[in-house]
Amino acid sequence: MLTHPPLPPPQATQPAEELPLLPGSDPIILGAFQWALAHSPSLQEVVRQLPGADRKARYRLVPGMAHNYGELRIRPLEDIYDIDIVVPILAWTRCGDALEPWVASALFVALETASKGRYKETGDPQRLHFIGKTREEAFAFQAKVREELALADPVRMTDLPDGQVIFRYGFEPGTYPPSVSRDAPRFSKIPRRRPLPPGMH
Repeated sequence: MLTHPPLPPPQATQPAEELPLLPGSDPIILGAFQWALAHSPSLQEVVRQLPGADRKARYRLVPGMAHNYGELRIRPLEDIYDIDIVVPILAWTRCGDALEPWVASALFVALETASKGRYKETGDPQRLHFIGKTREEAFAFQAKVREELALADPVRMTDLPDGQVIFRYGFEPGTYPPSVSRDAPRFSKIPRRRPLPPGMH
């Protein structure tokens, strides 16, 4: 016999379905996004704003190997824009960083572009580059997300590096502990990839 009424189910976090996602997102990146979304109020706010910033846009999360901090590939269709949000994965694969902060900053860049048009024309209508202010704000946002994720998983997310330092040094393999000077990272020949979110190993 129950002595106490059953507890209500936990309040659902903002689901990924609220972001207008197209089929075909990379499953690893999508899983990292969903975990980060459940644990980062800052990312939840970006995701809340993104659908209304451009109601014709539909998004896909895909990996990128370029030495950048974000990229959008846009294919205009009849009534919508098919946009690949390219998540740079070199920080994760080469530098032992977590993947989730880079997913978050890629979504931030998408929001800045959709809402404020803060990018540079490149001559290629399918690719955009971003202005310096967007980059600085993307890394500031990424740092905030790192703090929130470290609180959510202090074991896996312990001693997260500074994403801007990794970017500055071209995603070179190495270790970037927070205590190291921004101008003198300590390099290692054997970078270790940080584990994925629980349930994605």
